[in-house]
Amino acid sequence: MRINLLSYLFISLCLTLTSLSAQKSSTATEAGNKRTPSILLITSVELKDSWQPFASWKTSIGKPTRILTVKDISATYKGKDIQEKIRYCVLDHAENKNTQWVILGGDSEQNGKGHVPDRDTKHVVMGRMRYDNIPSDIYYISDKSWDANNDGVYGEWAKDKSAISYSNKWGTSIGRIPMKTPADVKAYTDKIIAFESHYPLNDFAQKIIYTNTVNASQPKVLRSWDGYLSKKWDGAQAIRFLHTKTSWDKKKAGDYPLSPANWKKMINNKTAGKIHMHGHGFLPAWILENHKPVVSKTIDDLTNKNAYLIMTTVSCFTGQFDGPKDPSITESMLRAPQKGAVIAITPAREGVPIFHKSSDYRLMVSEGKLDGTTESMTRFWLNGLSPKKDGSYRTAGEAFYQMKQEMAVHAAKTSGYHWCQCELNFLGDPTLDMRAKNPIHPKVSFTQSINCNKASTLQINTGVPHATVCLSKTGDLYRVLTADAKGELNISVTAKTPGNIKLSVNAPSVNIFQATIKVL
Repeated sequence: MRINLLSYLFISLCLTLTSLSAQKSSTATEAGNKRTPSILLITSVELKDSWQPFASWKTSIGKPTRILTVKDISATYKGKDIQEKIRYCVLDHAENKNTQWVILGGDSEQNGKGHVPDRDTKHVVMGRMRYDNIPSDIYYISDKSWDANNDGVYGEWAKDKSAISYSNKWGTSIGRIPMKTPADVKAYTDKIIAFESHYPLNDFAQKIIYTNTVNASQPKVLRSWDGYLSKKWDGAQAIRFLHTKTSWDKKKAGDYPLSPANWKKMINNKTAGKIHMHGHGFLPAWILENHKPVVSKTIDDLTNKNAYLIMTTVSCFTGQFDGPKDPSITESMLRAPQKGAVIAITPAREGVPIFHKSSDYRLMVSEGKLDGTTESMTRFWLNGLSPKKDGSYRTAGEAFYQMKQEMAVHAAKTSGYHWCQCELNFLGDPTLDMRAKNPIHPKVSFTQSINCNKASTLQINTGVPHATVCLSKTGDLYRVLTADAKGELNISVTAKTPGNIKLSVNAPSVNIFQATIKVL
């Protein structure tokens, strides 16, 4: 293939190491030791170099990352247009390179422009045309073409249904990090490193804020937590910030207004690590109580350094990353340096309630029946914050992927649900742990130094059962292993050159530990 692999040189020159039989109390097992990328990051030529620190960080913690530009893909893969070429590239990496996550590293503009173009989809809902340009990034991970009648128009519910899939057989998930400039990329990379290594240790992780400004929406907002998430997310707490009542009311319900100033104060106080917002909005703003907007200048005043949010919101157009004006309010939250959010799932167009039957709208108002958008958001939280049967947790991208699979049953029945799934894109880093539990800083002990060109045994005690351990030395070695049930492993290694081996210890609900082992 004519693909520029310079950005992947770090892991392509790896030296194979051999795991020794561990002591009786400690057994190390290999995990993900293939030199194929677990992350494929697709970006533009203009942003490629600025993404390298992000790729190096992910690779150093055991998620080998490969950067490809849209130009690389266009020159290598065949297809009707660049979107189809990108999809074929993604499927190639999913099937042949064991890639688990795909990141679209850049924003998109209408008519196939921008750093990484989206796939526009056409939607006729309830007999009338709603949109012919809804950006739908899940197209890229689908093993179907989305164009059953081969007319060059994608995602039409009636005409293309047989060729639409929201998932794939490999479980590869996707997210877009909608950055515009190299400065945006640097700011976001710094936030990701902080999120994974310096996440707050108090109960920040296990709190979620629910906001609401619309009377008709309040029953479903309450039910999202009371009827679903509270039953599956152990030890967590919901903080209500509704226009009718809040957790900060003093004399009467609702006397603490859901205002931009109080919204900002809540975030700056590092009240909770997660937030779900219900209410009106448009491209540059969330609308709070008394029609007061949260705009980019509001975000400028945030000070939540190292305590970055995971967000969902149903507010119309707030996730329009392909909008005629840049940035959307969601992009402002993601791009803001040392503040804001790291993940946001929001509608690219209208966030209106979607049901199979119009009569269900009354049930939403009276008893809190979840509409398509709210159910999607609730399922995302459920899949990311409740453990799987084996006790493990999904990454944010995997939780979003699972939600799409579950909602596909609805989307096959009603065009509105299909529209909903197409306009809800994952914005942010899909590889992140959603922090279902309060994290810890691991106490790691390890062999401090070894001699060059001599077989040595590294003894590592991570203090975390089954932790992922990554050893890397540029141009010399790269290894990803899993510690035993006691968090221990022994590894035989021969380093060919002096310098430092980077040691990384990673696990769910653990702040990543990094140190160096000297090669003398």
